[in-house]
Amino acid sequence: MDINRKQAFVVCGMVGHRGGGCLAPLLLCQELARLGLHVTCFTLLAEFVDGQSPQDFEIVLPCLNKGHRWDWPSRCLAWQAQKRITRERPDYVFVTGITSLARYLLQSSVADQILVWEFTNANPGNKFVDAAASRMLERARAVLSPSATIDQGIRQTYGYHGKILRLPFWIEDEGVGYAPASSRFVADFIFLGRRDEEKGLKELVRATVEVARRFPAVRVLIAGPGSEEPYASLARKLGVTSNISFEFFKTRQETLNALAQSRCLVLPSYHEGYPLVLLEAAQFSVPFIATTVGSVPELYSETQAALLVPPRNERDLATAMLGILEESEDAYAARRKAAHAMFSKVSSGVGVQEALKKVLSEMYRSA
Repeated sequence: MDINRKQAFVVCGMVGHRGGGCLAPLLLCQELARLGLHVTCFTLLAEFVDGQSPQDFEIVLPCLNKGHRWDWPSRCLAWQAQKRITRERPDYVFVTGITSLARYLLQSSVADQILVWEFTNANPGNKFVDAAASRMLERARAVLSPSATIDQGIRQTYGYHGKILRLPFWIEDEGVGYAPASSRFVADFIFLGRRDEEKGLKELVRATVEVARRFPAVRVLIAGPGSEEPYASLARKLGVTSNISFEFFKTRQETLNALAQSRCLVLPSYHEGYPLVLLEAAQFSVPFIATTVGSVPELYSETQAALLVPPRNERDLATAMLGILEESEDAYAARRKAAHAMFSKVSSGVGVQEALKKVLSEMYRSA
């Protein structure tokens, strides 16, 4: 298959550096362009670190960006993509997420050209999945999934019987080698993500109470968008306001700097699909505590970098946090080395290119 001179469209809700759901389409566009394809990205929102659109692919925004109550921006963007798919006949059309954008395209005459890349854990009742779109997946050319765990969810939850191809998520390689522990951490434990009850933040606050009994100076940083009040209020009630701080970093670089200077990442979520923040921690040699949800056990159950605990269980979370604080310097250093090795294994540039080439080749043969 000659990839050069081929054309790919990527349709997504957001593209840029805002977060996982925004970053994955950006990395997909960049990797497709790196492989030699001409790439066009149709997106509702584009936000980049320097405010400048990338030069290696085209950005198309909705022709109407009003009427959100009636979903007009998504309808318009899907219509724009459909018209260009019909006119230009691209070799590949990726739609990221099972969203209303996917629904509008799966309802259209170009449905059989769509490759839908599932972003969530594919569990019943997921608030990030458009229910109508999930029932139309049989119309798609194929569904892309990042893990075997999510494959199973796609089959069981959506009743999908068609082709599933493997396309794991990955993150930008910042060129960071293995880093020994900092002489002074900005936080013992850092949470990065939405301040949302389903992220297990109340369990994190309660676990901090137990940890602070043994380590009165323990520092927990909760960073990300959303209201801090429910968790700050709980911290005040439980007497750990001096141990827990809140932050909203304005830039991706500030976020990565804080992560790199933390002892351990904590992700106590009730639900996850394929959380990119764990890869970000691993890239900076930062061990992590995470719950056994979504693809997490499949990817990280055998690495020393990870301590996995059940969701909604503050006691086990506290035990894991204490384990990190109580272990020897040598044991902690071994965790950091394991974290960086895990990043090289799961998110290597060579592995990413091979996975994407495999998807492109499979679709080329079946065209």
